[in-house]
Amino acid sequence: MPLPSKSSDLVLVGHNPIKDSDGQLTADSVRRLSTISTDSDYELIHFGEPPDFSQAEVDDDASEHDNASTVSDNSHISLTPAFYHHHISPYGRRYHGFQSSCSYILPNDPPEQDREDLLHLLSLDLIYGPHFLSPIGDNLNKILDLGCGTGKWTVEIADKFPFAKVVGVDLSPIQPVLSPENVEWWVDDIEDEEENFFETERDDYDLVHARYLLSMVVDPAGLIGKCFDHLKPGGWIETQDLHPRIMSDDNSIPAKDTYPPAQFMDLAHIAWAQAGVDCRITPQIGEMMKGAGLVNVTCRQFRVPLGPWPRDERIKNLGNLLRAATEGLVPAIMATSSMRKCFVEEEVKELQEGCKKAMGDTKIHGYMWMYFWYGQKPLVEEEIVPL
Repeated sequence: MPLPSKSSDLVLVGHNPIKDSDGQLTADSVRRLSTISTDSDYELIHFGEPPDFSQAEVDDDASEHDNASTVSDNSHISLTPAFYHHHISPYGRRYHGFQSSCSYILPNDPPEQDREDLLHLLSLDLIYGPHFLSPIGDNLNKILDLGCGTGKWTVEIADKFPFAKVVGVDLSPIQPVLSPENVEWWVDDIEDEEENFFETERDDYDLVHARYLLSMVVDPAGLIGKCFDHLKPGGWIETQDLHPRIMSDDNSIPAKDTYPPAQFMDLAHIAWAQAGVDCRITPQIGEMMKGAGLVNVTCRQFRVPLGPWPRDERIKNLGNLLRAATEGLVPAIMATSSMRKCFVEEEVKELQEGCKKAMGDTKIHGYMWMYFWYGQKPLVEEEIVPL
């Protein structure tokens, strides 16, 4: 798709409008990126009713849930007409219908859904299969999955706890039409201060799960507070997030000006900052939990290799999953308005190829930290269940 012409105030002398001759982001570039207008130029399209499915497609989908007690055609619930729309950007990516009010900048099209499913596999394989680490036991009656995406975690946890009500909430109606009957899907912007999902709910959740979410919202501490209010006493909140900073223990990562993945992480940080989001807050989530009133706050950190450099086959697979997910993130971030107004198509492709090559180099031993934070709502004052 042809790119719109660049405005003259973004053109600098040299090949790349935001990098200096050594390929590094300049201070002036960061300043100009921070003032770029993010007014929406997206095309609105009608989403309408859930698509029709052939009988063969229904049979195939149902067979994926043979372990579930019952599979039903679950509809979506929404508080706003935005549920019925997607937006298409001039660069060909499809987005949720809350463009005027929401800070979330990533698309919801099939390539992004595939990337989310890779991250789902990564999270499970990283901790050998459990869907959460909170020491909550098996007696769960009501579970909330915030930012449920394609609904993989939601459906699997509903199969695991068939007598619990499981609620999945997301900006986009991209969850399976056929799902266990104990699943309820909501399409909503949970950051909307005027009207959101939380206003309809009681304070009776046993577990609130938020994966790859808190580092993508404007007010993560406020969201934790809302979750706290809707937990039953003794209930747990668990978050799972990657910290988007590439590290190594042997100094094998090249200097940033010759290492495209590190350059991309800086650009992603800027793109999220345009939306008012600090994507690097993951290490501070524990303090936010304590500030909301949670107790027994615990952090579990795991190294996740970036690429196939580990010798151990299981860990190598984790590295390949993170590599593939990051490769998919590059075009998603670079399709945002702020990035497209500073990069031409050839430069986007150059960055993608550079990241792909660097992350496949087994001589570079990069990794990211994965944080699992969980905390408990007190049973009553001064009566806390010990871990």
